[in-house]
Amino acid sequence: MADNSDDSRGLDHLMEQNEAELSFLSAYGGVDSAKGEDGQAILGALLRFMRAGGLTCDQDGDEVNFDFGTAKAESDGCVVICKGSHLPLVSSDLHCPGFHDGVLSKRRDKVSVRFTSWTQEHRRFLERLVEHHRA
Repeated sequence: MADNSDDSRGLDHLMEQNEAELSFLSAYGGVDSAKGEDGQAILGALLRFMRAGGLTCDQDGDEVNFDFGTAKAESDGCVVICKGSHLPLVSSDLHCPGFHDGVLSKRRDKVSVRFTSWTQEHRRFLERLVEHHRA
């Protein structure tokens, strides 16, 4: 039987190397990473996500301002308001789990929604708005 000690050491080394190289992914947070937590936790995840995407964000206490909107932490979630012409959204985008009190203006130039969790759906929602803003 062959000695596999070098193989297992190689796998451990590879896993350690990948962990070190992929640490930036923590900025995106895990799925449901802030689920059930207060608005501060969601706001923090949102802020890290926006900055990791290259946006300039200014935080003032419980509020974050970015190029095309604001986010404000509240006890029951984080209210996100975004503005722009022809936002790439439809009303059904605001009815996913963890999205509450969503309102999209008739002209699709303003959206307001309360995030009550931080999931992949929330990140996709913001990614669409960021891409639209940069276009």
